[in-house]
Amino acid sequence: MEKRMLLAVVLSFAIFAGFAYLQQKLQPPAPPPTAPAEAPSPAAKPTAAPIPKPTAPLQTGTPPVVQPSSSHAARDIVVETPLYRAVITEQGAAVKSFRLKKFWEQLPFQRIAEFSLWMFSIDIQRYRPLGEITNPKELIRTASLEHLPLALTWQATGSAIGPEVVYTADKKEVVVPEGGEARLNFTYTGADGVTLVKTFLVRGGSYRLDMTSTVQNHANVPLRGVLAVSLYDDISHPEGSGFSGLVWSTKRSRETLSAGSLKEPKTITDFDWASLETGFFMMAAVPPAADFKPVALVQDLPAKVMSITLKTDLEEIQPGTEVSVPYILYFGPKDRAILRSIGFGLEQTVDFGWFHMLALPLLYVLEFFYRFFHNWGLAIIALTIIIRILFIYPNHKSFKSMQNMQKLQPKIAKLREKYKDDREALNKELMSLYRTYKVNPLGGCLPMVLQLPVFIALYNILGYSIELRNAPFISTLPFTDIVWLADLSAKDPLLITPIIMGATMFIQQKMTPSPGDPAQAKMMLFMPIIFTFMFLNFASGLVLYWLLNNILAIIQQYYTNKYMS
Repeated sequence: MEKRMLLAVVLSFAIFAGFAYLQQKLQPPAPPPTAPAEAPSPAAKPTAAPIPKPTAPLQTGTPPVVQPSSSHAARDIVVETPLYRAVITEQGAAVKSFRLKKFWEQLPFQRIAEFSLWMFSIDIQRYRPLGEITNPKELIRTASLEHLPLALTWQATGSAIGPEVVYTADKKEVVVPEGGEARLNFTYTGADGVTLVKTFLVRGGSYRLDMTSTVQNHANVPLRGVLAVSLYDDISHPEGSGFSGLVWSTKRSRETLSAGSLKEPKTITDFDWASLETGFFMMAAVPPAADFKPVALVQDLPAKVMSITLKTDLEEIQPGTEVSVPYILYFGPKDRAILRSIGFGLEQTVDFGWFHMLALPLLYVLEFFYRFFHNWGLAIIALTIIIRILFIYPNHKSFKSMQNMQKLQPKIAKLREKYKDDREALNKELMSLYRTYKVNPLGGCLPMVLQLPVFIALYNILGYSIELRNAPFISTLPFTDIVWLADLSAKDPLLITPIIMGATMFIQQKMTPSPGDPAQAKMMLFMPIIFTFMFLNFASGLVLYWLLNNILAIIQQYYTNKYMS
């Protein structure tokens, strides 16, 4: 029975660890909403307003023929703020580039050598000369012009304006200082009397963008049509182990679609916000008020591009009037504090899976220690010590339980020999033996079972928390310039920590009272090898936690064996 029990524990841990790995790719999450921070124009009703200054006098009879305004080549308009540098092309008034100045695209490493074996590799790298962030994180990963985010389309009976048209921007460049604001307008006038105007409100110290799309009717007949704006992302190369795909909120309930999971287009109605996410970053849109009744169409496009198109049905725009549809956009990191300041419940996009309620306090504790040490590795070490202190008693009981089980092995062996042909009688006698000596056969497994939620919560923190992206511990191998633990959210490039962790597990096994069954003893000796291979590609911050946990367990085991046996 003990053999099957041990096998079940080992398999359970492997399943949990495997699930934690797959969870980042396949599974999404769910949390609570908050009230909007800044209440903007989306609350306004879609009432038709008179056009402030019509570009042509309105006439009766046939609609006027207005020459398209896209007779010039499309220019790139640069928007600079302290947080990002965006490039918006006049073709479709779409975002061509959005680089975050506070985040690396990749750390500045230069590879010296690489040794690969199956799915494991050792990367020997050194830092390039450091300075400013010279390769800031790029959010726009779609190459073709037709798949650029925020392209605007208008579809009406007998006419359509697509994302290929060229708008005219009212500025060549926009530079917004910290705390400042600026507007950027793009205008396109079609031949049928329809004018589209896209206005961006840029804030100097925020990743939030306010975008208003306006349809002006310069014809002499009412207009009816659908105004749409799209977000696109190339999901073929997700960053890190975090979730990649679409997240949205419907009536304060979080929903998700993993990248590449759609068999056919999906329509979403009555949603609070929608976000395309990959790892630590996101592009999100908060639609207008419910009066507009926006509908989202989600698709997986052939070029491994995921798209979400937010459509608004404008039922009637009278001649000489205009209708504006406002959106609130967020292009930036998945930082809970920043997202909470934006409002609308966007902080729901940061979630830590099944153990979200455990992961949050762990993250708060890590942040607390980071404020003292200014090093996330030291914060993880401090957290590990705290957790180990909390588990001192159950770990001690576990060690004593294993010692008691070891003392019972001769009696258990006799019972097995006596009832080798009667399993039911054997189990009854074993249970009676455990009750007589007050031994719990599962007592030795309890600490590991209790620590599984902590392990998975930390795994998810390292996969989702922007704070730990590129967070260094010991950036270079001591006395060398070889990169070592320079990013706690990535694996140890030299595989040193997982190998040491495996060695500590082996030492711990040798110090632990061995089960009487030789088959069980051999299986226990294989566990360090299994765990070492599992941890080779895990985030180095997680390996650091488990390594230090093992070292502290060895110290406690030594103390228990020497003074409390």
